[in-house]
Amino acid sequence: MGILFSRGGCHIQGHKELTHGKKIITLTDPKAIGKIYIPLVSGNGKELLLDIKEGDYVKKGTRIGVSQGFYVPVFSPVSGFVSGTEKRFNSLTGRPVDHYVIDNAFKYETEESLKKYDYDKVSSEEIVEAIKEAGIVGLGGAGFPTYIKYGAKNIKTILINACECEPYLTTDNLMVVEETETMLKGISLMMRASQAKKAIIAFKEGHSDMKEAILKYIDSYPNIEIKEVKDRYPAGWERTLVWNVFKKEYENLPSEIGVIVNNAQTAMAVAKAVLEGKPITERVVTVSGTAIKEPQNIRVPVGTVVSKIIEACGGYKGEQVFLLAGGPMCSKAQMNDQFVVEKQSGGYTVLFFEEIEAEPCLRCGACTLHCPASLQPVEIKEAVEKKDEKRLQDLKVNSCIECGLCTFVCPSRIMVTESIRKAKLMLKIAAAKAKAAKK
Repeated sequence: MGILFSRGGCHIQGHKELTHGKKIITLTDPKAIGKIYIPLVSGNGKELLLDIKEGDYVKKGTRIGVSQGFYVPVFSPVSGFVSGTEKRFNSLTGRPVDHYVIDNAFKYETEESLKKYDYDKVSSEEIVEAIKEAGIVGLGGAGFPTYIKYGAKNIKTILINACECEPYLTTDNLMVVEETETMLKGISLMMRASQAKKAIIAFKEGHSDMKEAILKYIDSYPNIEIKEVKDRYPAGWERTLVWNVFKKEYENLPSEIGVIVNNAQTAMAVAKAVLEGKPITERVVTVSGTAIKEPQNIRVPVGTVVSKIIEACGGYKGEQVFLLAGGPMCSKAQMNDQFVVEKQSGGYTVLFFEEIEAEPCLRCGACTLHCPASLQPVEIKEAVEKKDEKRLQDLKVNSCIECGLCTFVCPSRIMVTESIRKAKLMLKIAAAKAKAAKK
């Protein structure tokens, strides 16, 4: 908890009307999709341990390899030959990495390598194992391996995050409405896996379509209830959501208070993994913003080059635009549009470039008042400028979630969030140097 404690947050304009309610477009045209590229590193930057090699023929569902560190299998999203290896920019690691190139045969052949389970008979251990072997990760953006959460003990409640608090993005809302029963089955399986007695689906006030869809089926799934929370960014941040629902805090993980938090689409992926033996091979992503011609929700194979999706949405409105891998609050502008869709990708925002000229800090305290982590962003910025690592540690800079609110509310238009990112990097480099010095 920060010195100046505040729940922070504020209501921000969502701009979700650009894609809300639009039907999903499925990209199937071979020319529109093109080749598929699978990163050979995981989100932590470590190389995959590969099961296949160049020249092999893969099918949709063929296991390509597994990540090191956390065990997360990676599967081919299409059928075709692995024609080579190509280095491309990767939005998760922030650097160019090797990718397998799959020449998509568009035959839609599948390999059923994962076991399917009966909904009524599957055990808690089998559910966790199925989630693990299917490589299911958090689909809210973080990409944390889902099975690890289900190793926790004394879980009382599964909390499903359907808040989707980033502006422009609407995939969670759309998928909850379209695949309500799949989500509810996934939640029931999660309850069984953790031995939780109940589950709560949390979403923002005003989403009547989502509410109606859930209430239509919820009576068939015992001990699942809904909770509407205020439309106040960042409503979907784990700590904020837990407080809004339970009025409780925790030190490190929600499991400390008997709660597991998962994204709504993760619940759908769990149902498909356990009951159908399907890994995540495709995503529905939102492409929206002020500088995209035709904002859409679009279904594509994992590994599709983002430029292909941009083309399917009519292209950019101009040349002076920037592309974000995610929503505009938390995401970073990308160097180009030649990176690929990852399985935790939820959308892409395209905005017109605007030259911003910052003014001197007014010491108004808006950044501190609105910080959901109760930090002092402007103090962190000043410590970065002074290169004061001790002060940065005291200010708990690594507690920042980079939600972007401090920059958003700053009347002087100072890029405060970028300063905090620099602060984190400074401490990371300092820690690495200290570690190397001990060797």
